[in-house]
Amino acid sequence: MRSKILIRNLYKIYNEKKENEFFALKNINLNIKCGEIVIIKGISGSGKSTLLSLIGALSKPSSGDILVNEQNIAKLPDIFSSQYRNEEVGFIFQSFNLVDGLSVYDNVKAPLVLSNINQDELKKKINLALEVANIAHKSQQMVSNLSGGEKQRCAIARALVNSPSLILADEPTANLDKNNSLIFVDILKKFKQLNKTVVVATHDTIFDNLAFVDTYVNIEDGAII
Repeated sequence: MRSKILIRNLYKIYNEKKENEFFALKNINLNIKCGEIVIIKGISGSGKSTLLSLIGALSKPSSGDILVNEQNIAKLPDIFSSQYRNEEVGFIFQSFNLVDGLSVYDNVKAPLVLSNINQDELKKKINLALEVANIAHKSQQMVSNLSGGEKQRCAIARALVNSPSLILADEPTANLDKNNSLIFVDILKKFKQLNKTVVVATHDTIFDNLAFVDTYVNIEDGAII
């Protein structure tokens, strides 16, 4: 399945109706087609990471709708939000969120531990994800022994292993040098070839003016400009 996303009149308000009320997102409207790569640009605190969190059902909006493949995830009960994240979404975080005491292979395997697929299919999925992320040659290495760029590629493989239709990347190059950031850009091209819908939140200029990116969205003070 490929993901399409329709966001309508989306607000995220912290401390609502209190003296310290804060509008993290204000009336966001966005239409992302299946297989598109979308770059959300904005400085730190602009609201781009909050938007990704809502699309990924890691938090809920104050009001508005987020339709992913016509399912309104803004209204999902927590148990179904968890199922949506597990089946539809691959997350790539700037802090990697890997388990240092496990190998690359076992980190990538982690999202599949509770699945009912047989061992052959499990290995196939893991090996494919490792290949796409260009980290198969390090599969038996402990994560604690990897460089920052290698950790990022391990995190990408983990995000891919469940064959998600939607990939959300939050500041994916924040902890990478320029060379590893360019490697990530090359992997984005692979996502495009795999028909993944991808949303990247970033303030890194390395993502500017990329020919294969479908849409650039600029956010400032919680609003699209």
